[in-house]
Amino acid sequence: ILGSGDMYVAEFTGEIPEDSVIETDEKRAGNIKGGATLEYSQTSQTVKDDKGRVSKTITTEEDVKFKTGLITWAKTWIQALISTARVDESSKEGHRIYKIGGLSNVSKKRYLFRFVHTRDDGRKLRVTVTGKNTGTISLAFNPEDASSVDAEITASSLDAEGSLVILDDELTDEEAAEIAALLQKSTPEENPAGEQA
Repeated sequence: ILGSGDMYVAEFTGEIPEDSVIETDEKRAGNIKGGATLEYSQTSQTVKDDKGRVSKTITTEEDVKFKTGLITWAKTWIQALISTARVDESSKEGHRIYKIGGLSNVSKKRYLFRFVHTRDDGRKLRVTVTGKNTGTISLAFNPEDASSVDAEITASSLDAEGSLVILDDELTDEEAAEIAALLQKSTPEENPAGEQA
C-alpha cells in the first residue's frame, strides 16, 4: 500500500511529460478512496537437464497491476478506464451525459496514470504507468458508504527498455549528497595530459 495521494491522468503519446505538465488541477482524476496498490508478479520456468545436474530458471512473463479507487472523478477518468466511454456536454443544457458501450466506439487513445504520494516532509513518491483497465467498473449507490469508481490498470511498456512502471522517489538532501559522493568515488580521476600514470 502506497498510502493516500493524488491521481493524475493524461493522454499518452509515447513520451512521459515533465512532472509540472502532468501534475496539474485539470489533469487530476479526482479524490482517492482506499489508497492505491502497486502489484508486480512474474512467471518463471525452470529447465533441468536429464540427469538433474544443470538447472536454470528464467523469467518468461511479467505483470504489473496498479489499483485505486476514486469517490469523485473527472470525466477523463472514465474515458481512460473504459475505451468505449464518451462524454457529451452539449446535447442537454446543464447536464453531462456519459455513454458507455458499443464496440464501434472503442477509442485508440492511450493514457498515462500518475499517482503522487506526498510525505510529511513534502518529498514526493511518484508512480507512473500506462496501460488498460482490466478490472470491472462498478458504480454502487450504497446508503452507508460513498460510491467509488475502482480501477485496475494492467501496465504496458512506457519506454524502449520495456519498463512497466517508473517509481520516482525524491531523496532527502543527506541521501542525495551520499549518493553524489559515492558516484564521485566510483568515477576514475582524469589523468592530466602528458602525465605518467
